[in-house]
Amino acid sequence: MATELKHGSAPADTISVAGHDLVSDLIGKRGFSELVALMMSGGELPSEGEAALIDAILVTFADHGVTPSSIAARLTLLGAPESFQAAVAAGLCGAGMHYLGTMEFTAALLQAENGASPLLSPRDIASKIVVEHRAAKRPIPGLGHPEHKNGDPRTPVLLELAEHHGLRGRHIDILLELPAILEEAAGIWLPVNAAGITGAIVSDMGKPPIFGRGLAIIARAGGLVGQLMDEKKIPTAQGIWDSLR
Repeated sequence: MATELKHGSAPADTISVAGHDLVSDLIGKRGFSELVALMMSGGELPSEGEAALIDAILVTFADHGVTPSSIAARLTLLGAPESFQAAVAAGLCGAGMHYLGTMEFTAALLQAENGASPLLSPRDIASKIVVEHRAAKRPIPGLGHPEHKNGDPRTPVLLELAEHHGLRGRHIDILLELPAILEEAAGIWLPVNAAGITGAIVSDMGKPPIFGRGLAIIARAGGLVGQLMDEKKIPTAQGIWDSLR
């Protein structure tokens, strides 16, 4: 007996996606951000605010210019020009914990600490995080940026959107306390970066940490397609390869 797939099925006359009729419920009625949330949440449609934030997150993380993942994609296309999808896949494989993991790690930290101490104030939880990470000599995810040392310009925009749509909660509040507390404790100023605020937003939306990495992967896939379209127009990979030989 045939079993209906959780996220999609296609019997003779209909096509179902996450429990919704693709033709009558989704095409022309829901945007891609809503579809992403629908499929990543097991069939639950997002609120208008959640859809807006997911859309903003996808835009924010689509492209980071020259990174190991974009270089890997371009070099793969150089070696296998007949396999555009393999080049995208190579880029995604190279987008690991140093470039796409921060929002997941931030969300995991905030959710764990908030869940363990729900009666503590956000500042007290943030103080606990700073003390524990300093004692263990571990960096705090979601803080600092190699280029934007005075503040990530994307962070206030994402925060403003979260506030506008009523999605600012305790996880965001905890994260925003961290820079000042870290500066008081160690004399180091590390502002909240875009990946960090995204991890907090995902958490205040009630989503698991992996939801953040999922959004980053989807966004980066679109960015890599754009990078490879540019590579076809203005090739750079051969020059990159020649410089390494």
